[in-house]
Amino acid sequence: MPFGHHRFVRRILTVVAAVVPAAAPAVAGPVLGTTSADAAVTCQVTYTSTQWGTGSGGFTAAVSVKNSGDPLTDWTLTFTFPGSQRVTQGWSAQWSQSGARVTAKSESWNRPVASGGSFQIGFNGTWTGSNPPPTDFAVNGVPCQVAGTSPSPSPSPSPDVPVDNPFVGVKGYVDPGWAADVESSAVRVDDATAQRIRGLKTTTTAVWLDRIADVTGGSGVARTLKDHLDTAVEQRAGYLTLVLHNLPDRDCRSRVSDAELHEQQNGLNRYKTEYVDAIAALLAKPEYRNLRVAAVVEPRALIDLIVGGAVDTYPCEQAAGSGVYVMGIRYALDKLAPLPNVYTYLDAGSAGWAGWETNFTALASLVTETVRGTARGLNGLDGIATNVGDYIPLDEPFLTDPYQTVSGQPIIQSRFIDWNPYLNERSYAVAMRAALIAKGFPGSLGVVVDTSRNGWGGPARPTAASTSGDVNTYVDQSRVDRRPSRGAECNQNGAGLGTRPVAAPAPGVDAYLWIKRPGESDGVGGPLLPEGSDRLIDYRCDPNGSLTPGTDGFRPTGALPNAPLIGDWHHEQFVMLVNNAYPAL
Repeated sequence: MPFGHHRFVRRILTVVAAVVPAAAPAVAGPVLGTTSADAAVTCQVTYTSTQWGTGSGGFTAAVSVKNSGDPLTDWTLTFTFPGSQRVTQGWSAQWSQSGARVTAKSESWNRPVASGGSFQIGFNGTWTGSNPPPTDFAVNGVPCQVAGTSPSPSPSPSPDVPVDNPFVGVKGYVDPGWAADVESSAVRVDDATAQRIRGLKTTTTAVWLDRIADVTGGSGVARTLKDHLDTAVEQRAGYLTLVLHNLPDRDCRSRVSDAELHEQQNGLNRYKTEYVDAIAALLAKPEYRNLRVAAVVEPRALIDLIVGGAVDTYPCEQAAGSGVYVMGIRYALDKLAPLPNVYTYLDAGSAGWAGWETNFTALASLVTETVRGTARGLNGLDGIATNVGDYIPLDEPFLTDPYQTVSGQPIIQSRFIDWNPYLNERSYAVAMRAALIAKGFPGSLGVVVDTSRNGWGGPARPTAASTSGDVNTYVDQSRVDRRPSRGAECNQNGAGLGTRPVAAPAPGVDAYLWIKRPGESDGVGGPLLPEGSDRLIDYRCDPNGSLTPGTDGFRPTGALPNAPLIGDWHHEQFVMLVNNAYPAL
């Protein structure tokens, strides 16, 4: 049987053993016991974490619990921190901490756990001195077997057998170029800020393939795809995230698209033969068989067809009419899906662009029909990617119900929310996944969410809901997303680093990743350059410009001034992201 990419098959083949690191500590076997409901408990826990800081700092942890005993009608997970760690924020459970003892109680929606089923929960925390993992996990008072901790020194011992979640139990690739850019900012700031910045140098970020030369080599390319793959092997990394971003006439909504390929100039054929084929040939080499490659396919392409068409953007109408985006994506999926070490994630927009019912429905249909047209059909996609390069926060802690009323008016009607029911990215990502499964995708479909710039921390972050009786004021004072509009998307002033990369942070979510490298400019920002300059200005990046949405009058762009060319290192933006990080560094 060939190893395709039907994740249900992977789940059967790999079970929990695939996430046990090569150097995992010895643990006791499962212990049987009874709950108050007389159900025999047998459980296995996988704990993964990503930390930052030197001597002290923060971390994000994910806990996956498999129930191999009788069905549970309710659960309480407990564990003890071996160090000074403190939980600061948790999800998918009711979290509390007394001293070093941590308790996570089930929510109403995830209480039942079938025999053989599992649940995933997670939290953000702080540490001082060291951050060793807990080892005394128990469910309903019964100790669990600990399957392993992360990061792992090496990938899964069974590289030819695809796993269900490529991010679990292995460490990610650290791009030396990213580390060098971070250091370039560290040497320009005070010692305290430099220490926080340098703690980020080992954070895993995605590798973007924006042009053919990024794959095969050429002028201005410091590291080709092969260079990245070779370095990942040297680092003994378990996974590497690639972003394919080179469709003909890409970024059709942008007035200053820097697309390398064009449909009317044999662009689709070049995309296939010079770009996708070259990527697939490299990833198939035996020296990379141990490296899991998460391929994020063509960010914003499909949502651009929907949004751009709705506002009569001519390049998007051309791309939709020619079918070049859909054909290119199908070809990429057909070439990558058969490779046993590659995991494909198709971009599925964000809450800020696809949250409205019309856009949401249209995008779910377009994603479905695009993937249905591949050789493997709906079983050939591993997951979707959301919020890529965007700023939508994972949560809005003080805006949890779009139909909450203020002085009798639902907040969904406010100027900022603007009838979009998805107030945060986590709810959007999970809802889009559910909509796609309802259309025929397998239940194992995963989600990765880009959290690189959606933290919105710092002194301006609200600490409580507003008390205003005006619906617009209430929303503006309560929201953590401080952009002038949910459509603002270029070098946003006030943004911060988001949750650090972590595997399996929530049910159905494969990982939170830093896909867009924090600190890379989204595009040139004003003040406007002199006439004749060869630098292009995107109106969305002009700090003095306006987004002018149809539902309102003047809306500023929220963009930082004096931003460099797209993709160039933006020191001022990076320092701002560090200072506004949430969780804080």
